[in-house]
Amino acid sequence: MNWLQQRRQDPYYRMSKEMGLPSRAAFKLAEVQARWRVIHRGDYVLDLGAAPGGMTAIAAGEVGSRGLVVAVDLADVKAVGDNVRVLKADIYSEDLVQRLLTSTGGRLFDTVISDLSPKHTGDFELLVTQQLDLLTRAREISYDVLRRGGNLVMKSFEHPIMRGFERETGRRFHRFERLVPKASPRGSAEIFQIYLGFRRVGP
Repeated sequence: MNWLQQRRQDPYYRMSKEMGLPSRAAFKLAEVQARWRVIHRGDYVLDLGAAPGGMTAIAAGEVGSRGLVVAVDLADVKAVGDNVRVLKADIYSEDLVQRLLTSTGGRLFDTVISDLSPKHTGDFELLVTQQLDLLTRAREISYDVLRRGGNLVMKSFEHPIMRGFERETGRRFHRFERLVPKASPRGSAEIFQIYLGFRRVGP
C-alpha cells in the first residue's frame, strides 16, 4: 500500500475532507483545546507554520469575531476569514517580530501555536535536530510576542534530546504538559509540548 492509499484510509484525513478543514492538524489543536483550553473568545493567536490552515481554522473558530489569528507561513494558508490575517514570511526573518506586533496594533498575543516541521528525509536523528532548531526559533519569537500568562503549544518529536529543551522552556511557564495527539499518523513519533501561564519578563 503506498502513502496515498494509506492517507485516504486514515480516518482523520477523511474527516478533515468531509468537514471542509484544510488538514488533519485541526484535530490535534482541537484535542489540546478540549483538555487545556489554551484559546478563549477574543484572544489573539499566533499560528507559526500555519499552512495549509488546519490549526488556523480551529483557532479562528475559538477566538470568535472579537479575536484575531495571525497565520505565518511562506506557503498558502487556506483557512482565511474576517478574523484571520495571513502573513507570508520566513520565521527566521529579522523583522518578523515587528511585523507581528504591527499586525495586532501593538497588542501581545494570548497564545502561540506552532506546527512547524522540517521536511522528512528518512533520517530520524537529522529530523529531530532540525525540529529542535525550529522549536528554538518558535520559542524565541514567543518570548517576544506572548503576554504574561499566555500559552505556547508546539509540535515536537519524542526523543531524549528534547528533555533539556522542555526543562529550559518550562522554567518560563507555570505549567508544562505533553500530548500524543490521537490524530497523529500511526507510528509517528510526533508529540505536542504545551506550556501554560507565561512568566513574562519586562512589559
